[in-house]
Amino acid sequence: MRPLHDAALAIWSVTSRPLRSALMVLILGTGVAAVVLSIGILQGFSVEIERLSYGAYARSVVISPNFYAPERAVSPQLTDLDRLRDGLPQPIDGAAAWRIARRIPAQSLHGRRDIDVYGVMGDYRFEADMPLASGRLLSREDLQGSRRVCLLGHQAAGDLLPRDAGPLRRIRVNGISCDVVGVFAPGDTRLAARFADAVIAPFHVTARYFTANTSLAPGEADRLTVVLRNRDDLHSATISADRLLRRQYGAPLSQASPFLYADPGAPVASLEQQRTLIARLLFAIAAISLAAAVIGYGANTWSAVTMRRRDIGLVMAHGAYPGDIFLQFSVENLLLGLAGGLAGMAMAVAGGAVMESIWGWTVILDLDAFVLASAVGAAAGFVSGVIPAYRAAMLDPSIVVRN
Repeated sequence: MRPLHDAALAIWSVTSRPLRSALMVLILGTGVAAVVLSIGILQGFSVEIERLSYGAYARSVVISPNFYAPERAVSPQLTDLDRLRDGLPQPIDGAAAWRIARRIPAQSLHGRRDIDVYGVMGDYRFEADMPLASGRLLSREDLQGSRRVCLLGHQAAGDLLPRDAGPLRRIRVNGISCDVVGVFAPGDTRLAARFADAVIAPFHVTARYFTANTSLAPGEADRLTVVLRNRDDLHSATISADRLLRRQYGAPLSQASPFLYADPGAPVASLEQQRTLIARLLFAIAAISLAAAVIGYGANTWSAVTMRRRDIGLVMAHGAYPGDIFLQFSVENLLLGLAGGLAGMAMAVAGGAVMESIWGWTVILDLDAFVLASAVGAAAGFVSGVIPAYRAAMLDPSIVVRN
């Protein structure tokens, strides 16, 4: 029963000095909150930078001709889109085929400028994820039909359409008319920015706009995009897509693949490096804050042993063993550490709410962060209190009482 008695003494010691205990919990909680808040900010930053920079590409297999091996490169086919939809073992949210032509002349009664032309078949909204400023989106019937309808980016619309244009607006792309059924508003992602000065039209319709500027056959595409449901499946889905298309085009594994499985226009590698550097910076700041908190906590624990020398000597004079004193102080520091972890969690939640409401930062605090906070607080409190607890256990009761 002695361990239970020692634990009861530890609880009494913590509660009998509320101001000192609250100060130690506050010191340790501040460091724990810095760690948890840094993790939450980093997770929120990761989600936000993926949304702004990658968009749908964060979880997409992007298939284009392998221009590094021009003797084996082929253009993906529209039929490959259905083949990938049905053949990939990983769950997908959507897929689209794109035909792209750069700087095609467009004009209207209002103005003239060169724009990019995107022909699409499939789920194009994963990439063209801008809100509509006016009009409507392209329907499934539009995408599969031959009507010359299109969507216009906000920059192109500023030069080609008057502000008071009615519901039916018409432009000419490379001399071929197109009814503008919708105009995009500015988007906030890098993927959306590519459509700001562009027109999006049904896949087969766009062949009329740039037939003289492309060598693609009617069923060929410049790029296929398969949007996965889970980003963690990206690597395995890329391997599955490569094997599926190799079988289709008769390209053995010993030869170069006829396709690339990334968009060369999306700087994924550089953005990953940027996120890694920011993560290291945040963790370094959090580690320094936690180290400062642990040092301050340890100093307070050390001073507490010095202040309680007489009490320790009296307890030992009444029969307490050094192991009892060590256990009592260890349990006391463990309880304060757990309390510091809980306080750190509360401070992190409050700090995250303030950041989101005032500065608009995205802070994601999940269960793992809370478990880490409790573990870090308990470990920091226990480890920083081991030496003071050992020092208290090694006191000579006769000398302490006599002094």
